[in-house]
Amino acid sequence: MLWVLAFLFSFTSAEAQNLDDYIQRLRLSPLAAPQKRMALYQLGSKLYFDNRLSGKGNISCNSCHSQEGFGGDGIPLGLGEGAQGLGHRRMQQNGLMLARHTPANYNVGLPDVRTLFWDGRVMRIRDHWMTPEPKINGENPELPEIAKTFDSISAVQAVFPLANPAEMLGKESKLTTIEAWDQIMARLLSLPEYEKFFRAAYPNVTTFNIAHVGNALAEFQRHHFLAVNTPWDMYLRGRKNAMTERMKRGAEVFLGKGMCTMCHVGDQLTSYGFQNIGTPQLIADDHGRAAITQKQTDIYKFRVSPLRNVGVSAPYMHSGTFNNLWEVIEHYNDPHNTFRNFTWNPRHRNYSDTLNLDTNGANNDNRERTLSPQLARNLYLTNEEKADLFCFLKVALTDISLQKYLKGVENEVTDCSPLLSK
Repeated sequence: MLWVLAFLFSFTSAEAQNLDDYIQRLRLSPLAAPQKRMALYQLGSKLYFDNRLSGKGNISCNSCHSQEGFGGDGIPLGLGEGAQGLGHRRMQQNGLMLARHTPANYNVGLPDVRTLFWDGRVMRIRDHWMTPEPKINGENPELPEIAKTFDSISAVQAVFPLANPAEMLGKESKLTTIEAWDQIMARLLSLPEYEKFFRAAYPNVTTFNIAHVGNALAEFQRHHFLAVNTPWDMYLRGRKNAMTERMKRGAEVFLGKGMCTMCHVGDQLTSYGFQNIGTPQLIADDHGRAAITQKQTDIYKFRVSPLRNVGVSAPYMHSGTFNNLWEVIEHYNDPHNTFRNFTWNPRHRNYSDTLNLDTNGANNDNRERTLSPQLARNLYLTNEEKADLFCFLKVALTDISLQKYLKGVENEVTDCSPLLSK
C-alpha cells in the first residue's frame, strides 16, 4: 500500500514539474491589480451606467457590457440602440442586430493590451493611436488636445461606441464622430451633478473633452471588470494547491499537446494578434481584419482574445456561434470537421431577426483555404485530455469572485464539480 502511495505521489509530482517547466520556459507570470485612481473611478462609474451618454438617452455602456452578462451580453451577436434588457435577457425588439459578438471586457484596462475590437481598429503604435477617427491618429494628430489626453488604449476604445449610430448614438443620426463627441461633452457639462465629479477627477484641468470621459470609463472598467485572482494566477504565485490535478493536467494540455500557446501566449494568454481559425460565420461574409488593413492576407482574421474569465463569457468567437467551451475545444481539435459538420439553429429567443449561417460555398472554401498556419491540425486529443482542458479553461481561469456562477452548469459536458467545492 505504501508503495502504491509513493508511486502516485511521484506521478503527480512529475506532472507538477512538467507544468512548472512549461511555465518557466514560457516565462509566465500572474496578473497584478493596478492601482486605483478613486476620483477617476467614481466619475467612470457614474458615466458607465448613464443613458445620457447615448444620442437618444436610452442605452448605456452597461446595456451591452453588464456585470449580469459577465462583461458582455451573453448572446451571439450584439444588440444595439433600441434593444432592451441586460445580459442574457437583452431582447432585440426595435434594436439593431450588430455584426459581431459583444466581447467581454475583463482585463481590458491592463497595461499590456495593444489592440481592441475584433478587427483591431483601435491600436496603440508606440506613442500614438490608430483608430477609425483620422483626426486623432498618428504622430501629429489634427486634434492633439484629444489624442494626447487619452491615457490608455481602453480609454480610446471606450468612446467609439458612443459615436456609433448602431450602438449608442442612434441609428438615424448623421453626426460625424467628432460632432457626436462634442454633443456628449456639451450635454454632460450642462449637468451640475457632473461638475464635482469632473473637477475631482481632473483638479488641474479647465477645459474638458471626450478623452476625459474615455479615461474615466477605462478606469472604471479596469477595476470593476478585473480578473487577477484565478486559481491559475494563484498557482503562478506559488500556491501549488490552488489547482486540482485535473486543472494541472489541463494546463499541460493547453501549454503542450494542445498547442494553444501558438496564439494564446503571454501572461494574458493572448498574442494580441489576428488569426483566421475557421469560425462559422453568421449573416454576412465578414472579412475581419482585412476590412481595416485592406490586405488580402488579413481576410477572415480576428483578434486573439485573452482568456481570463473565459468560463463565464459564452458564447464564443467573433460570431458567437460556439455555445460552450466544449464546442471550442472540439473545433480546435479538428477545425476541418467544423466546416463539414457544424449545425446552427437560426431562431434565437433574443432576436426578432433570424441568425442564418453564411452557407455560401465560395466563402466557406475561402475561409478554409486561408486558415492560419498557426492553427493546429489533427491534435488527436483523447476524451480525458479534452475534459482536463475544459476544466482548466472553465474553472482555473475564472476569478474566484465568479466561481459561484460556474456551479450547476459544469455537468453539461464533463464533471468539474469536485473543483468547485474547493
